[in-house]
Amino acid sequence: MGRPPQKADIYVADFETTVYEGQQETAVWAAAIVPINTEDVSIFNSIEGFFRYITMIPGRKIIYFHNLKFDGSFILDYLIRQKETPQAFNKLGPLTNNDMPAPSVKYSISNKGQWYTITYKPRSRDIIEFRDSLKLLPFSVRQLGEGFKTKHRKLNMKYEGFRYPGCNITDKEKQYIANDVLVVKEALEMMFARGHNKLTIGSCCLSEFKSMYDKDMYEMLFPNQYDVKLPKDKYGFDNAGEYVRTTYKGAWCYVVPEKANRIQYLGLTFDVNSLYPSVMHSQSGNYYPVGQPRFWLGNMIPDFLLPENNVNEHGGIKYYWFIRIRTKFRVKENKLPFIQIKHDLRYRQNEMLKTSDFYYKGKYYSELLDNDGNPVEARPTLSLTMTDYFLMLEHYELYDTEILNGVYYAAEIGLFDQYIDKYAQQKINAKTKAERTEAKLFLNNLYGKLAMSTDSSYKLVYVNDKNSLSFQPVMEHEKTPGYIPCGSAVTSYARYFTITAAQKNYYGPDKPGFIYADTDSLHISELKPEEIIGVPEHPTAFLHWKNETKWDYAIFVRQKTYIEHITEADGEPVEPYYNVTCAGMPERSQNLLKRSLSDQHYNPDDPDDIEEDYDEAEIRFMNTHRDISQFRIHLQVPGCLKAKRIPGGIILNRGIYEMRPR
Repeated sequence: MGRPPQKADIYVADFETTVYEGQQETAVWAAAIVPINTEDVSIFNSIEGFFRYITMIPGRKIIYFHNLKFDGSFILDYLIRQKETPQAFNKLGPLTNNDMPAPSVKYSISNKGQWYTITYKPRSRDIIEFRDSLKLLPFSVRQLGEGFKTKHRKLNMKYEGFRYPGCNITDKEKQYIANDVLVVKEALEMMFARGHNKLTIGSCCLSEFKSMYDKDMYEMLFPNQYDVKLPKDKYGFDNAGEYVRTTYKGAWCYVVPEKANRIQYLGLTFDVNSLYPSVMHSQSGNYYPVGQPRFWLGNMIPDFLLPENNVNEHGGIKYYWFIRIRTKFRVKENKLPFIQIKHDLRYRQNEMLKTSDFYYKGKYYSELLDNDGNPVEARPTLSLTMTDYFLMLEHYELYDTEILNGVYYAAEIGLFDQYIDKYAQQKINAKTKAERTEAKLFLNNLYGKLAMSTDSSYKLVYVNDKNSLSFQPVMEHEKTPGYIPCGSAVTSYARYFTITAAQKNYYGPDKPGFIYADTDSLHISELKPEEIIGVPEHPTAFLHWKNETKWDYAIFVRQKTYIEHITEADGEPVEPYYNVTCAGMPERSQNLLKRSLSDQHYNPDDPDDIEEDYDEAEIRFMNTHRDISQFRIHLQVPGCLKAKRIPGGIILNRGIYEMRPR
């Protein structure tokens, strides 16, 4: 029988690492660490000094880094490459803390490159666990200071001279480094004070939600669907979890193609107040699947699941169902498309499809030839929630449709009310910005845990022939999943809410009205506020929208890629500014673009400009005037930091962001 876990001492730490022209290796030249509930920051001028300090303290320690993927690269390089510390893994995966030999190291890095923990055991009774505070508080250090109103704030600073392990650290540099760990420490203290100390914010949300149910009741309502086995020859899947997961889709993000890449004028942008909590709460009238599934086969929907029969005594639904169909389809006139087909190279992956026909070299075809010369009909198989299915019937004409099979669940309402009400009230009644920020985190991060899969694949580290670290994936499916029927239904209800509001304000590709939507926002041009339909406004209420901004001109290039010139925010006139959203473009590059659009030239006498340490390409870009018509495919912007792994850890090389075609 293993020892119970020791109570851990908790710290926050941060590294500053070497950067210089043409470097072939990298190292830590400054490391700061502070215990929680103190301001006693210790600063070291090497990673060796940092490790000497933390290994001298006996017992169990948890040390948070804000972005473990970066700082943890230096930790693993130091332990595995430089110190040749044994790795605590066997063929079944990582060893438990008790079973780890001393010294040894293990880590949790997902197959998708997410870093969660690094655990180092220097001596038999000592454990040091490095965690990623960014997983618990998904904000930059600057945003943490603003969102949690911390006493300390992120500073800007340009390092003077060549920095290297063992170098002298100036008082100004010490203040900058100390502030970084103090900001994160304060934010963590606020979370810990409320008992939120899980590894990720999603885990905190799920733990809190589970605590509101009796254990037996929770397991009855939300059983593991991956344990429900299916005859694969009939349904195409081994279990109910895999079957329902195919209906799980992301948010609706769409720009009207005819309005893309053209300057739009006189617009309004609306955001839903807490979209996912809105559709999860009973105020929405939405019912959610619970319990174990029952399946059907055959080209029909059972009579008792049809809308006229699927009604309970309260006017809601008795059952929530999911369906697989094979069909051809074409969007109806002036209806917005929302169907996407993933993992099929015959369809463009990010496109909201107007037709099931195959697109090839500028034309659409009802069939194509496969590699053997056999015709393949453009009649895809779709997996849909009942919400998506009925919305599809509204927006599309369906042809040659065959229902393959389906699954239905008992439906309940109000499953999430207690949890959502708690944080909705906290958000409304918050006395501090920190309380409001925490409430928003807990409102917006529960739904994702409901859709969590069994995928627990991870990466193993090895030293490659270039004497730096590389990673080898290990495939595994051992994680306890969420209840995917609810997870899929939540995102489906959310899409329905946004799509139907957009549709009410869409009058055609060449008319004023709806231009663009992204998850919980609508962007509409050349309509007066009183002309906008089906977008009820309220500053805080669920199922309502807030008119976030008014803009005089804008351009929308594609999904998550647009610029708006803002003239009003929250109903008040503001000094006009550019709101730039561009997926994949780093914040530094976005700031350079805003300055170029606004003619805010580089000022060599401005301390902020000097401390930002702009290079020649960035200064030249800032000092060249542009207008938003130049925001288009192949636009190149400097300021893009690209990670490269070399001996010692990671360096961030300055490069160019390019808006590439998809």
